[in-house]
Amino acid sequence: MYTVSQLSAISGVSVRSIQHYHRIGLFEPTVIGENGYRYYDEDKIFELQQILFFKELDFPLREIGKILKDPAFSIETSLKKQRELLLLKIDRLNGVVDLIEKTMENRKGENIMNDRDYFSEINEEKVRAYTERAKKEYGETLVNESIINVKKEFNNDYTQMQQVFEDWLREVKDVMSKGPESVEVQSLINDWYKHINRLFTCDIQTFSGLGFLYRDNEEFAVAFRKVDEEMPEFICKAIQSFCSEV
Repeated sequence: MYTVSQLSAISGVSVRSIQHYHRIGLFEPTVIGENGYRYYDEDKIFELQQILFFKELDFPLREIGKILKDPAFSIETSLKKQRELLLLKIDRLNGVVDLIEKTMENRKGENIMNDRDYFSEINEEKVRAYTERAKKEYGETLVNESIINVKKEFNNDYTQMQQVFEDWLREVKDVMSKGPESVEVQSLINDWYKHINRLFTCDIQTFSGLGFLYRDNEEFAVAFRKVDEEMPEFICKAIQSFCSEV
């Protein structure tokens, strides 16, 4: 067992931060002694490491907590995803470093750049693509929790489950011509957001991630395309619009 001070010395995370993580329910001690001291076992080292990896990937603490508490969460699976995402981040940052070097050369007259070149690695599209990938990867960890709660809500009545989903999609189909940002579509997205929150706690960032999952996960996309070929992309855009306004 490790005390807070010992864990801090091992990890480089300040005692104050570890205590803060405990207060917000992110990182609980293994046991609190009769003396009121917090003690942490070896498993907690890996849990704290996960928190730091997620922070490196720019996940907010609230989102990290939800991922770690997901019943389907696996450190082994998470490490593989984190490795992939961090390699993407390294790739992107290497591109930024390369852009800095080219700009320095340009300032010395050693390299010719056009106006677009100055922003080739730091434009919003590049950053958004990385962020979307991260959201999509960990949006999938919430799917199992959702499925479990769906079954509970509908008492394993798959016909009723499917009917609710199909009814909602048909309503969206009826107003697709108005555009993903229209009042009518946004009202239906709000209905779906409320429905999702009856199944599991889903904040706006998580809901945004689910939007990308609906578009990019083939199992979801096939179900949407049965209603309309453009539905996966349309739903994703509508959800992103909804999330940007909340």
